[in-house]
Formats: sequence, structure tokens, C-alpha cells
Amino acid sequence: MGGFDLRYGGRSVLVAPAGRRLLSLLVLSRRTLTREYVAEKLWPDAAGTRAAGCLRSALWRLPKLDRPLVIATASTLRLSQDIETDLAATEDILRRAIAWSQPSGRVPPDTPLPDTARADQALSSDLLPQAWDDWVIVERERLHQMRLHALESLARVHRAAGRFGEALDAALRAVAGEPLRESAHRQVIETYLAEGNTGEAIRHFDELRHLLRTELGLEPSPPLCRRMESAVQAMRTRP
Repeated sequence: MGGFDLRYGGRSVLVAPAGRRLLSLLVLSRRTLTREYVAEKLWPDAAGTRAAGCLRSALWRLPKLDRPLVIATASTLRLSQDIETDLAATEDILRRAIAWSQPSGRVPPDTPLPDTARADQALSSDLLPQAWDDWVIVERERLHQMRLHALESLARVHRAAGRFGEALDAALRAVAGEPLRESAHRQVIETYLAEGNTGEAIRHFDELRHLLRTELGLEPSPPLCRRMESAVQAMRTRP
């Protein structure tokens, strides 16, 4: 998350570019792969024999530690079970955050995220942002969508508990992650309304409406428009 880094004994270990891609593919695949599949994914423009040779070279150039990074047989490759990945930790954090606001969620709302720094990374960082292989792009988008749902979930949970600052932070981070996502903007608006800042809610709604008109030629959804109409009416009738 945020970029490739292999750490061993508390220190970063230098890995050649081909080795980085090999380890990344094995991490993202989460299963044992055939050598042919790996060679085709990593060197799609190379002939079969040449791709196989590139794979052998990448395996040979992996850092020589006191335990293997990759378990290789004559026909298959898999990541060593000794390797811990921040991808697994990120998915756990995001699933837990999403479950917080679900009526049937298995995680109680008062359950803390496991580690503040790691949780912040999970809610902020993209997967291998400088890699553009198709197998990275698909996984990056999946995690990106999970992160947006997690941030919206956290905004709802914090707002329900009266923690408006935390709710607004989560909601605005979701907006920053996807500026045209109405559900994220709605969390910002609902937080402003919950803390009594109707004027701020109206301002944000107007900004969203301008953005949607300019970028997509669309209007905010009818439910959100009705919500704002009710908020404005309530403000006008306030004694």
C-alpha cells in the first residue's frame, strides 16, 4: 500500500524491478500459480521460451535471506507463508470499518481499529500506485472502492456518536478520494446538519450541484434534493 517495500529484520531490502513485480503478483493472487501463468502475466509481449527465461532470472535475483521468499517447484510458484503483507492487514481494517455501520455487522462499534498508523495508511493509500499492469489495476480499484465505503461507514458511526470532527474528516477524505461520489458528499452534508451547521450543509450541496452539472451534466439525486429542501425549510421556521 502506497508503494513496494520489502522489509526484513526491521530494514528495507533492495529488490530488482522484475522481482518486485513477481512478488506483487504472488501477493495479489493469494494462491499457488503455474510458472507459465506467471511468465505470461509478467512478460506478456515475450515468446513463451523467453518469458520463462525472464522468470528464472527474476527468481534467481530475489534477495538471498535465511528463509525463501518464494516456494518454487518445477511447475508452480507461491509466496512463502512466512511473509506478512500490509495488503492483508488493510483488507481486515477496511472490512472491519465497513461492518461497523451495518445493522448485522459482526464488529461492535466500540471496537477500535488495530493500529492508528496502519489504519490511517489503509484509509489513505492506494495499492502500488506506480504500477500499471492490468492485474494491479483491477485490485487497486477494488481496494479503492472498499476504502470509500469504509470512510463513509466511519463517518456514519462517528456522527451517531456525536464525534462530528472525526465524522467530517472521514467524509471529506471519501470526497477527496472520489469527488463525483454523491454518497460521500451526503456524509459531509449529514454531518454538517447533525452539528447544526445548516449553512455549511447548503454551501456544500451547492458546490456538489455545480460540480455534477459541470462534469456530468447531472443534478443531485432526488432524495438528496428533498433532504436539503427539508433542512432549508426547518431553518426558515426555526424560532
